[in-house]
Amino acid sequence: MKKTLTLIAFAPLVAFGQSLVSQAPQNRTALLEDFTGIHCGYCPQGHVIAADLEALHGPNMVTVGVHAGVFAVPGVGEPDFQTTDGTAIDAYFTISGYPAGVINRHLFNGADDLGRGAWEGAVADMLALPSPVNLGMESSFDAGTRDLTVNVELLYTANSPGGDDYISVLLQESHIIGPQTDYGPSGNHTNYDHLHVLRSYITPTWGDVVTTTTAGTSVFRTYTFNVPATWEISNCEVVAFVSEDKSEVYQVRDVPADGGTTLVIGDLASGAPTHVAGSNGQSSSFSSTLTNLLGAAEEYQVTLLNYGSPVTWGSVVTVDGTPVSNPATITVQSGVPTTLDVQVTPDAVPGIGRYTLQVSSVNNSGAPMLEQVFHVISGITDLIVTHPQAEPWEQLYIDGLTQANNQAFVATSKDQFIKFGQANALSGVNNLYVNVSWTFPSLTDDEVGVLAAFMDNGGDVMIAGQDIAWDQSGAANSYGTPVTEAFFASHMLATYVADGSNSSTTVNFLDADAVFGTVPNGSIADVFGGNTYPDQITPIAPAVGILHYNTNVNQIGGLRSDNGTYKLVYFGVGPEQMTDAGVGRSMIQLSHDWFYGVVSVEELDAQLANALGQAYPVPANDRITIPLNGLDRNGMIEITDATGRVALQQSLRANTTQVEVNIGGLSNGVYRYALRTSDGMGTARTFQVVR
Repeated sequence: MKKTLTLIAFAPLVAFGQSLVSQAPQNRTALLEDFTGIHCGYCPQGHVIAADLEALHGPNMVTVGVHAGVFAVPGVGEPDFQTTDGTAIDAYFTISGYPAGVINRHLFNGADDLGRGAWEGAVADMLALPSPVNLGMESSFDAGTRDLTVNVELLYTANSPGGDDYISVLLQESHIIGPQTDYGPSGNHTNYDHLHVLRSYITPTWGDVVTTTTAGTSVFRTYTFNVPATWEISNCEVVAFVSEDKSEVYQVRDVPADGGTTLVIGDLASGAPTHVAGSNGQSSSFSSTLTNLLGAAEEYQVTLLNYGSPVTWGSVVTVDGTPVSNPATITVQSGVPTTLDVQVTPDAVPGIGRYTLQVSSVNNSGAPMLEQVFHVISGITDLIVTHPQAEPWEQLYIDGLTQANNQAFVATSKDQFIKFGQANALSGVNNLYVNVSWTFPSLTDDEVGVLAAFMDNGGDVMIAGQDIAWDQSGAANSYGTPVTEAFFASHMLATYVADGSNSSTTVNFLDADAVFGTVPNGSIADVFGGNTYPDQITPIAPAVGILHYNTNVNQIGGLRSDNGTYKLVYFGVGPEQMTDAGVGRSMIQLSHDWFYGVVSVEELDAQLANALGQAYPVPANDRITIPLNGLDRNGMIEITDATGRVALQQSLRANTTQVEVNIGGLSNGVYRYALRTSDGMGTARTFQVVR
């Protein structure tokens, strides 16, 4: 193969008046260099995360699969995806484990490589930053000579803070079928579909220097590369990015190797919210403005695509106020704004609709189309929220709510849930079922912000997944933040105790629990490839434990709480981990039934509250006496401090009429005490310690 670099002052890449780059300042786009290997068992999880992020961010994110390191070394007869370029890049960055992600070659808290659980947040951080430069390119392929020609255009909209920059261009190939080790539930693969495999850099490994990096400067470069005959050009993409020297990627783009282009056909700007709450018979309107930037009148095809909404919902597109067919071909004069409106009218059928407005150039079919995406939620009372990588278990949640005979539920992604919440579009939703499973990060700041607001407004939540508690423990390599850790205590009402292990083989639901006491005890299945870590937690009052592991009643793995504002069910072992799928469905169904009062614990709570008398003396010094009335079962007095943390517990036997509690170890302050039994916990009373 041969590489050729051509530096030119100016070359007419496209027709007069056209451009490969936008003229307006843009934010950064995201480059994920995924360091992977065919013998890396956790790497398929990284591939799923990368695919989810690409689906979320579209053309604003590019993934490059860099096969390097010990896990990339092939065995006898296996394909070799290693490259000289990839090995050099892997050696330069501090890759400490696989998969590792280097995102925009940016340092995050001093680290350039991130575990897969941190990719989501890091990509979002990069996309929020401004870029001093816009990047575009076009690629052509000569099938006879197998020569690839890539034209790259830069436009600096601000001075580059690093001085000299570097253009990097590479070729990657997808849909290469080969082996892949996989520690996930599907096991190892012999015919794995490898995507975004780095084949070669077309520029030098660390790029081609750009010395003219001041605002208003345009840069044009042309590169050629001879493509080996064994590479399938139809599966290849060219990736170009501009960065500082071995750091700080500002912009990245990818196009098909054969005929790809970033030609700017226009601008499609939306002035409406993208996520709204609809209602039966009421239209929601989304308005966009199309501006032709091709320098001459152009025909555009306008198409409205609909995903997921009930077929009976209505939708229509108007152009400057006139309804048009779908799709429609319209003529737009250069520089003249044209208004495109999308109107969505739900009916009585509940659902979530995703509507994508696409605008493409008729005469430039290879150019990227313009898109705006709108979402409408209507008639939904119960919402399943599925985290990235937890999709395999979504059907279990659907089955659980179907078993509960709910007729107004739907499943959505974590990202869409957050956006609906931030747009205040969840007002009609009563209950959430958060399918975290074994994913990282288990909670993010933006997600818990929406969850906290939802719960504080009276919404009920079931949340389930192993390692949610561990992730908030502050342990090394955990992804919890001060915000998520605070939410874990304040709203999930739990304290982390232990990570658990595969020695926790059975789940025992408390038989006397008024909600989950009827669920059969069962075994824990190995659904995560030997990674079984059911969290052990301590409930924070008023939450009560609802299950424990094996026969150890102190190894609590789930809780429920009703604080008068919201009801919460939290499982530290997911329903997908139940060997008996019926047990998993019951965990979901009974949460639903309790939220709606089908399963009631009010009478029990009242009974426990009536059994507990007022402690004396008040204020107390070193001991208090608590009268009891009609205690017909064993239990305990539980004393919590002002933060809700358990400060002291003392066991009680059935028919006890009063109990004396030694509080000599408590500091001055106000405390709450409540009666806890295997059924639950009653209303708390208060006392004060003064010395």
